[in-house]
Amino acid sequence: METATPLRIAHPQALATLVTERLRQAIIDGEFHLGESLSEDRLAVLFGVSRSPVREALKTLEFAGLVEVRPKRGSFIFDPSIEDVEELCEFRLIAETQACILSMRRAPDAFLTTLDSIVDAMQAALESGDDRGYGRADTAYHKCFFGYCGNRLVQDAYQLAEARIATIRTLLTAPNKEQRELSFSEHRMIAESLRRRDWPRFNELMAEHVGRTLRGVRTILSVAPSKE
Repeated sequence: METATPLRIAHPQALATLVTERLRQAIIDGEFHLGESLSEDRLAVLFGVSRSPVREALKTLEFAGLVEVRPKRGSFIFDPSIEDVEELCEFRLIAETQACILSMRRAPDAFLTTLDSIVDAMQAALESGDDRGYGRADTAYHKCFFGYCGNRLVQDAYQLAEARIATIRTLLTAPNKEQRELSFSEHRMIAESLRRRDWPRFNELMAEHVGRTLRGVRTILSVAPSKE
């Protein structure tokens, strides 16, 4: 009796899941532009699959806020307004700050150890010029806040906005080495303030870190071409 090869995809749903994750990561990594049209046929060719799993992936990513479906026009990468970014940053500051407090209360040693390893990965990516690797480590850093908070409702709430937040972060830091270096410095200082339980300093750093993201993206969007 033959056994299935480890690489064989047994069910169409598994294929749709793989396409969803690959497309999600491509959007976060900046492989597509904000507002860019997503042709099902083009994506099917890119991924080497039929249109069916692509269609399922687009539906899933629409729920996550990464894709916008416009009647009679098709599917597009989300294209946030300045007001949208302001709301995301406001939510992010509240959620990340409180998640850190919970993580330091419930699993401080594991949380800080994981943060340190991610900071090391960020430094290695920065020194080697691996922009994409740095962006992914940056996303992992902030996601780590929620991994140890012990509250599924908080985790679920953040998950709904996480991909959009990561994509906006890429928009700001990917094209600018100076921004990445400043970002890295702030990440190290945030981790150190947590280690010292210096909550006033932590709150100050978080407000500056998220606020700088908002100011930077506001500048980028303000000079972008007008939407149709």
